[in-house]
Amino acid sequence: MDYIFFTKSILSLDDFFPLAVELKKAGMASQPLFIAPNRQTYEYLRKNIVLYEGIKSIGGKLTCLYRYKNRYMNQIYNIIVLRKYIYKKVISIELYFPGKLVSLLISYNRRLLKGKRVRSLLFNRPFEQSINCFEYIRIVKGEPEKNEVEEKVITGYDYVLLSQTKEQYEEIHKLKLIVDCPIIRVGYTRGLPEWQRFLDKNESRYLSGEIEKPFVFFSLNRTNRWLLGEDSTPSDELLKECLLVLKKFNNDIMTVFKPHNNTDMDKVVAIIESTGYKNYIISYLHPWLLIKNAKFTFSYTPSGISVDAHFLGCTTVEYAHYDSRFYKYIKGQSMYLDSVDFFVHKDTRQLEKVLKELIYNDSKVQREPNKLSDDFPVLSQDEIKETFCNM
Repeated sequence: MDYIFFTKSILSLDDFFPLAVELKKAGMASQPLFIAPNRQTYEYLRKNIVLYEGIKSIGGKLTCLYRYKNRYMNQIYNIIVLRKYIYKKVISIELYFPGKLVSLLISYNRRLLKGKRVRSLLFNRPFEQSINCFEYIRIVKGEPEKNEVEEKVITGYDYVLLSQTKEQYEEIHKLKLIVDCPIIRVGYTRGLPEWQRFLDKNESRYLSGEIEKPFVFFSLNRTNRWLLGEDSTPSDELLKECLLVLKKFNNDIMTVFKPHNNTDMDKVVAIIESTGYKNYIISYLHPWLLIKNAKFTFSYTPSGISVDAHFLGCTTVEYAHYDSRFYKYIKGQSMYLDSVDFFVHKDTRQLEKVLKELIYNDSKVQREPNKLSDDFPVLSQDEIKETFCNM
């Protein structure tokens, strides 16, 4: 069986790839193809050497549409990329609508070759934390609570993939989900075991060289005012604040900065240099590989990286300054609740105290197994086979 995953960001590739590895292991995906919407996105995804080599290790391929500037060359090139739709049964998994040409080829494949079209609505966050993510956006934009429940209608697909249950998805997004096909709950795809085994097997090869233990994994994000908070500190200022504190420990621990695809790296490098920061490296390795080996994970805005780090058992620190309306709503907690072990709300003295504790002591935060399994449901290999074998 051939699977094609339409991915438009590193986040969606992180969601799709572990599932593809499991399908390959189960003998259900021969040569999975991951397609980015354009060359710019492809080049960014290509930088993540761990994911890129992981795709090749299962006989897959990462490519893109619209590779050229010339319209006519793109039409020919896109048909070459999508040629499997003409002669083989294909299961297409889409995060977004991939365009008219793709839609026509998928329709042809479904009608004549019994292919399947799957819409992905994955959001790899625990239920309550997912609600907080969307509540923050509503609150900082000053949007009132909705009196009427809106409908989200998805038609023309064979299946819809969800991380949560349908009822949870509707509560998270404050809407009614209406579909004309079966819904498949795949849980926390990033936690699927074959993907983790790949990371563990190749850990020493990727981490050898310039990265030295112990190190703090520093997740980079935006460098402007985060999500329009009316009285929150711009994230570039937050970045500088926490660097000036963490700088005091440069001699005792290395810092590994990992850029996000929306990070302005020219601005970040200028901020790092302005603080006189040292003993650091900027890495494009997959964050999970860094998390698994870091002394702790650090972010200067709310970050989904904290969720993944929590699942992997790595201590998490968040230094942030929330919009006061949301800070009141969240009752002084992090947006990501217990996924953040140490939450510091714009207090450099408290941050220094936390860093001293984590850098100079070997205390490790413990996770509660039952809550972890509830928050992060992970399908077994048998469940994967049962779920996808009839497609």
